[in-house]
Amino acid sequence: MNNTSTEVKKLTPKERYEFLINARNFHYDNFNKWMTYFYVAIGALFVGYYTIASSENMNTEKIILITLGYISSLFWYWSSKGYYFWNINFITLVNDCEKNTLKLKKKKRVYFVFANKKTQNNYLNPISGANISTSKIAILFSFVISIVWSILLLEKLKEMELIKTHFIFEFIISIFITLGLSYVVPKYFLKSKIDHFPDLEINQT
Repeated sequence: MNNTSTEVKKLTPKERYEFLINARNFHYDNFNKWMTYFYVAIGALFVGYYTIASSENMNTEKIILITLGYISSLFWYWSSKGYYFWNINFITLVNDCEKNTLKLKKKKRVYFVFANKKTQNNYLNPISGANISTSKIAILFSFVISIVWSILLLEKLKEMELIKTHFIFEFIISIFITLGLSYVVPKYFLKSKIDHFPDLEINQT
């Protein structure tokens, strides 16, 4: 019996390299789409909240909108962290493929070398580029927005005389609550199932 039709085709080194790059690009494209959904949702919640911010007798609606804003921002923050985790993984695999599979020398490896680290790397010049991680900015921005929603929630609870605290304590409490939730919820409930994946333990530095 001929089983050739059911056999998995073995990828050539070049095909594996292209496959990894395509996987990385697919992940990047999807991330951009997901981020657009978060921007729209969080923006709509901001507009909704400030539309009724000056209204009286709508405290329940305000609490609901702020809570939804906080939860959405947390999801955005966690998604940004998750993207960065997977993106580093794909880039590391591409680097490893260039080094160990294609056996390319360092200066021939596209995902290892840099054209010129000094070109357009000026942090002071307002019309020049600089070595800044846009992924890290996305993570930090989403974290800051989460803190803002948390403070808004605490301020609303204080306005309703449900809690009594100063702003500086609200700020500190918001950071600790957000960091606490960011440790517990993603770690125990939102992790990708990767236990069955072999860990190559490739140095990512």
